[in-house]
Amino acid sequence: MRFAFIISLIFALFISIFAIQNAAVISISLLFAKFNVSLALIIFISAAIGAIIAALLGVKRELKIKYENKQLLKRINQLEQDKKQNEIDVIREKDVLDKN
Repeated sequence: MRFAFIISLIFALFISIFAIQNAAVISISLLFAKFNVSLALIIFISAAIGAIIAALLGVKRELKIKYENKQLLKRINQLEQDKKQNEIDVIREKDVLDKN
């Protein structure tokens, strides 16, 4: 986890340096509109959108893993209960056989 955080900080630093070195104003056409915007701003916005998308995908993965873990824990508990019941049944059968 710390390694990923350090890598993301280094990546953010490189993006910042790249954006600052490319601070020229550019013209952007979006559908029927035309905007004059700093290239640095476009780079920062693109990086932020990428980070948000990556975070959302990470959250989705975490939720899926938590759900699967919950299901597996339920299955483990059910199997443990079945095992206890089977042990009780075996003891009862032994008692019945011993009485005969």
